[in-house]
Amino acid sequence: MMSSAGNPKRKAMCRSVWLRRQRAKTNYHGPRLSLAATKCPPCQEHDNPEVAKDTIQVIELGKFPEDILHHIHSLVPLRDAARAACVSRRFLRSWKCFPNLTFNWKTLGLNMQEGTPYDRAKKIVDRIYHILKNHSGIGVKILKLQVHSCSNVITANLLGIWLETAVKSGIVELAVDLPQDQSAKYDFPCSVLSCAASSIQSLAPSACAFRPTIIIDCFRNLKSLCLKLVLITEEELGCFFSCTISLEKLEVSQCNEITFLKIPSHLQQLCILRVFLCQKLQVVEIYAPKVATFMFRGPPTKISITNPSQLKIMTMDGSFYAGMFHHALTKLHSITSNLHTLVLCSSREAFNTPASAAKFLQLRHLKIYCCSSQFESFDFLSLISFLEACPVLETFFLSVSRHYLRPEPTSQKLDVDSWHIRKIPGFRHDKLKKASITGINSSKSLIELTCQILKNSSSLECLVLDTTSGYGNSGICGNMDREAVMDALEGVKAIKRHVEGQVPDGVNVEVLKPCDRCHISKL
Repeated sequence: MMSSAGNPKRKAMCRSVWLRRQRAKTNYHGPRLSLAATKCPPCQEHDNPEVAKDTIQVIELGKFPEDILHHIHSLVPLRDAARAACVSRRFLRSWKCFPNLTFNWKTLGLNMQEGTPYDRAKKIVDRIYHILKNHSGIGVKILKLQVHSCSNVITANLLGIWLETAVKSGIVELAVDLPQDQSAKYDFPCSVLSCAASSIQSLAPSACAFRPTIIIDCFRNLKSLCLKLVLITEEELGCFFSCTISLEKLEVSQCNEITFLKIPSHLQQLCILRVFLCQKLQVVEIYAPKVATFMFRGPPTKISITNPSQLKIMTMDGSFYAGMFHHALTKLHSITSNLHTLVLCSSREAFNTPASAAKFLQLRHLKIYCCSSQFESFDFLSLISFLEACPVLETFFLSVSRHYLRPEPTSQKLDVDSWHIRKIPGFRHDKLKKASITGINSSKSLIELTCQILKNSSSLECLVLDTTSGYGNSGICGNMDREAVMDALEGVKAIKRHVEGQVPDGVNVEVLKPCDRCHISKL
């Protein structure tokens, strides 16, 4: 920038930068916010000479009101708060009622690469014990005991002492993550929740027995409940539900004593429900009227929803189980009247996907994941049944990971020129706009599925055919061995032979080939 005289004009410093430089010049030390009554910075004097008459009011840290200091102290991480308490009496008083007690190896400043597992666990437990021993127990808002690595060190008696010290009226969030291999060893002391029932908003016991056999108190503010690796029966869970009225999120994960999960109708605010890997679970009945997101992981299971009109997003993850695609197409339509997004995962399908008269009338987005090595004989063209069952579908995503799919015999996969591409008579889709297939190779049925989508989707705008294993969140290409790279190149050849000539006008087809740097270099 130039001045009117043609000389470079010095850019004015911002106020905070100028103050920091002034403090550095005077060897600023100590707990004061500013040194003395100071004139305004030069940039402001130049812009407005009248401001130079004003001065900055001096406020030393020691003169701050106690409540403001406590609030400032509460905003810093646990480790820094402890250091401040070591050098300041006023912060020491604040430390005795520090509100955010999140305990893990990182917040405690420990190196988890040093010593034996027992030594590391002992350090974590000792530091937690020391902190809570010196804590008044007043003012705790968050208590997170992330001690899952402390097997054979933490005891039930020690856990009880910690909870009795910190769980008081006013606590908002409580999470207890214990060693997973000893869940029967720890019996969560439900009695400590009595004094916190009116304030607690989030509760997450993990790897313990949770036995609320009597009504403790009304958890009128509890919004989130996460039970993971918890020993609890459906009767005990029902007893706890009777104490809650404001629950919004519920997760029941690996709770293997539950066979029948009933979500009662009085949970009027419940909108997110997650049920994961409960081995003995046979039935899920949902009476809560506003469940909008339902995520399930496990084998095909009987699920009923009294009011399915609010359900918008559903995930059925059968990554370790067979038959989820068949189950979804034949059983789920009755509870998905207003469903917009459906995610399906399966490790194996005993039969090809059947044609179905059932419809997902409002489904806009469908994702299908094939999650094992047992799809080599699956007819992917049969997945057209899903598109036929979803008349307003807009996006379709299919993932067949290279690690999972073994392509057809070499003699057949190489002779792509001689393939006879099957067609589905009468198939047509007028709403599909975007389709994506990840892991496509020289499997004939995958190429046939691609051709059917391409030729019979009148609204299609974009088709992505990824012959690789995709990429992670960091953007780095997924790993592929030499055989996988060779098969991906055969997939590219099959796409050129049978797909490229079928592309209608106005449709953008993107073929993702193996990466020259990450994949081709292995050949």
